[in-house]
Amino acid sequence: MHDPRNHHDPSRTVGHKLKIAGLVLLGAAVPTVIVLAVLRNVLLPVTLNPAVQVFSLSMLSILFEAMPFVLLGALVSGIIEMFVSRQTLLRIIPRSAVGQLLVGAVAGVALPVCECGVIVVLRRLLRKGMPLKMALAYLLAAPIVNPVVIVSTFAAFRGKPEHLAMPLSRLGLGVAAAVAIAALVTAILRKRSAESLLADETSHAHHHAHHDHDAPPTVWRKLSAATDHAVLEFMEVARYLVAGAAVAALAQTLIPRDALVGFGRHPVFGVLGMMALALILNLCSEADAFVAASFATTFSFAAKLAFLVLGPMLDMKLIIMYGMVFRRRLIVVLVPTILVVVFLAVLAWSYLVIG
Repeated sequence: MHDPRNHHDPSRTVGHKLKIAGLVLLGAAVPTVIVLAVLRNVLLPVTLNPAVQVFSLSMLSILFEAMPFVLLGALVSGIIEMFVSRQTLLRIIPRSAVGQLLVGAVAGVALPVCECGVIVVLRRLLRKGMPLKMALAYLLAAPIVNPVVIVSTFAAFRGKPEHLAMPLSRLGLGVAAAVAIAALVTAILRKRSAESLLADETSHAHHHAHHDHDAPPTVWRKLSAATDHAVLEFMEVARYLVAGAAVAALAQTLIPRDALVGFGRHPVFGVLGMMALALILNLCSEADAFVAASFATTFSFAAKLAFLVLGPMLDMKLIIMYGMVFRRRLIVVLVPTILVVVFLAVLAWSYLVIG
C-alpha cells in the first residue's frame, strides 16, 4: 500500500530551497553588517588611513547595490533555462541582421534587468542559441529600456528644464548606440566564429544544456530545477562581481572626482569628464539618473546624457564581468567601440537634435 508520507511534493521541495536560500542570505548579511559596523566605527578610524577607508566603503557599497540585481538576473536566467526551449527562442529570432539588432535592443522591455543582472541573462540566451549581434544589442540596451529605469529617469529630472528631453534622449540615443555598437563589433570580428569569441563557460555549457525531452514534466519540478540553475549562476557571477567591485573601488580611491568636475560645461571635455565619472562610479542604471540630475548647473546637457548612456553599458566592474561571457579578443574590440560610439553619438545628438 502506498505510504503518503513517502509521496514527493514538488512544492515542498521548492519551498525548502527558498527557505535555505533565505537562511543563506540572512546568514551572510548579519555577519557582514556586524563586520561593516566594526570597521566603520572602531577599526577604520584608528588603524586605517583615509584611502583604505574610501576603498573599503566604496567596494562594500558597490557589492550591496549590485548583489540584489545579480540575484534577480540569476533567477531570470534559471527560468529561461527551464521554461524557454532552444527551439522556441530560435523561432522568435528574426532572420535578418537588422531585425536581430532591433529586437535585441528592445528585448529589455520584456526581460527588464539592470546592467549587473543582464550579464547572467545574456549568457543563458547565448547558450540557447541567440545570435551574437542580437545578444550584444540586448546587453547594451536592456539596462536603458528597462521600464523601471525609464520611470526613474523621468522622476529624477522632474521639475528641471530638461524633464522631457533628457529621459527621451537617453532612451532614443541608448537604443541607437546599442544597435550601432553591436553592428560595428560583429562587423569588425566577422571573420571569427561566434563560438571563438565566447568564454569557455558560455560556449561549453551550450553543448551540455538540458534538452527539451529531459526537462522536468511538471511546473513545480521546473521551478525547482530553475532555482538550482539560479544558485549556480549566482555563485559563478559573484566572483566576477567581487573582482570588478575591487577594481572600481580602487579607481574611486585613486581618481579624485573634483578633477573631473573641473571640466564643467566645456562642450567636449565636459562630455569626456562625465564619461570618466560613469566608468568610475559604477552606479546602477535604476539610480544613476538622480546623480546626473544633481549636476544640473555643473555640466551641460550633453555631458549628463553621456553619463546616462555610457553608465549602463560600461564601467569598471562591467569590464571584469564581461570576462565571464566573452573572450578577451571581443572585449578588446567592444570596450573602445562603446566609448567612441557613445562620445560621437552624444555630440551629434546634442547638436542636431537638442540644438
